[in-house]
Amino acid sequence: MRRKRTELNFRAGATSKHVRVWTSDTPFLQERGEDKEFPSDIAKVLSLIEDRWASCADVQYRHLHVEGIRVTLVFIAGLVDEDMAQRGVIGPLTRYSTGAVTVDNLRDTLWTTKTDETGELSAVYRAIADGKMVLLIDGQSRALVVDVNRDPERPIERSQNEPAIQGPQEAFIENMQTNIALIRKRLRTSKLKVEFMRLGTYTETPIALVYINGIVKPGYLDEARSRLGRIDIDGIIATNQVRELIADSARSPFRLTEVTERPDRVVAGLLQGRLYIFINGSPNVIAVPSIFVNGLIASEDYYGHYMIAFPLRILRHVMYWASLLLPSLYIALLSYNQDLVPTPLLISLESQHEGIPFPTVVEALVMQTAFEALREAGLRLPRAVGQSVSIVGALVIGDAAVNANIVSPGMVIVVATAGVASYTIPSQDLVNANRILQYPFMIAASVLGLFGIASLGLVLVIHMLSLRSFGVPFMAPLAPFSWPDLRDTFIRAPWWAMNQRPQVYEPVDSVRNRSPMPSPPSGDSQ
Repeated sequence: MRRKRTELNFRAGATSKHVRVWTSDTPFLQERGEDKEFPSDIAKVLSLIEDRWASCADVQYRHLHVEGIRVTLVFIAGLVDEDMAQRGVIGPLTRYSTGAVTVDNLRDTLWTTKTDETGELSAVYRAIADGKMVLLIDGQSRALVVDVNRDPERPIERSQNEPAIQGPQEAFIENMQTNIALIRKRLRTSKLKVEFMRLGTYTETPIALVYINGIVKPGYLDEARSRLGRIDIDGIIATNQVRELIADSARSPFRLTEVTERPDRVVAGLLQGRLYIFINGSPNVIAVPSIFVNGLIASEDYYGHYMIAFPLRILRHVMYWASLLLPSLYIALLSYNQDLVPTPLLISLESQHEGIPFPTVVEALVMQTAFEALREAGLRLPRAVGQSVSIVGALVIGDAAVNANIVSPGMVIVVATAGVASYTIPSQDLVNANRILQYPFMIAASVLGLFGIASLGLVLVIHMLSLRSFGVPFMAPLAPFSWPDLRDTFIRAPWWAMNQRPQVYEPVDSVRNRSPMPSPPSGDSQ
């Protein structure tokens, strides 16, 4: 059977680059400089393979004689399912007695396993690296590739970084095919399209671009293909590498792509008209385009009553800005703008500061740095120990610092409140951005007071308004303003009211819900 090959011509500026995309029925791609003629002499083929995989002790060669013809199986130990290989390949070969030993006949014999044939050495090398078993037959200028691969993987577990009380509890794992299957399980439609490609000169990491045809804007799809096609790196070992290489603004503290480990969030985004990039070996999936308000939306909002989601979303928006501005506001009010503080409160705060040898800004910087150090220590230690260290460490250090007259109790309260506020933000990317931005805001407050905070805040807002994610304004639907999209921004409208997909993504099919508003039965129907 002839293999199909799809080539996409990606253009980047004035240059063009050919990126080969493999689909589910085309698992092999030709490598540059590996298009040598496939010899029919098995000894020559084995010599080429052994030279390519020299000093690789885990590459195994098993030699058989089938009807007097030499057959060699080549595979990597540990990447193949030995039981499947024994039952589906070796067993049938040892019992073979139905005619000439050819690639076609053996392929018909090994009907219990997925097989393919190739006449390219590059495809043979790729198959071995992918954990498949290659059958070399003496006198045949083609090889038979049998898929008995079994990559080591962990079972599907609960989401650790995006927990939800209600709703599905499944989370992605490091196997890309399993992750795509979790999406297929929820979207049983042929319009769900999956395009595969490989990135990384040495790792050749499989990458999947997933979208719903008929919903996603074609321009986003072309842009994603183009940006992925421009990646030329020796290896892809983490999701963040791809995120940084396809980002719109490389120097912004805000991430213009999202990541998630929840299949239900991916399905919801696909139905909105977004693209998702799956990377083999990573439990996180990249979502594009990305907007600011998505970082303050939790999965829990859609599994509970919409009236409960409304105050929770407002709380997250308030807590986001509180985590960013609270320490700097405290510095400004105590250092420059005391006239804005009620007299009784000002007297209390100043009395707490009496005897402290450092100015307020130094207090804030020291306590904020200590808090970040405790948070980092809690992440690096084992989970059971890390939580205890972060909580006990904060209490002990805060109490000791107050008793030693190094910091005031008010500063400890402010820094702790800002830290707790950051924990209410669902997106870790927004939390990390705030951790960076807190320091320039504190310095601005110490130099110019509230005027410094307002000036730096204006610069920050202008920067956020200038950002784009695959051409989509980062601050949409607030700027540019879109009234229909506000039904799923600060509030979560009931499902019968959200009859359109978010217009910010410019979906091809904008209607997603035609259900009428629920109503009690009429008197005639009772």
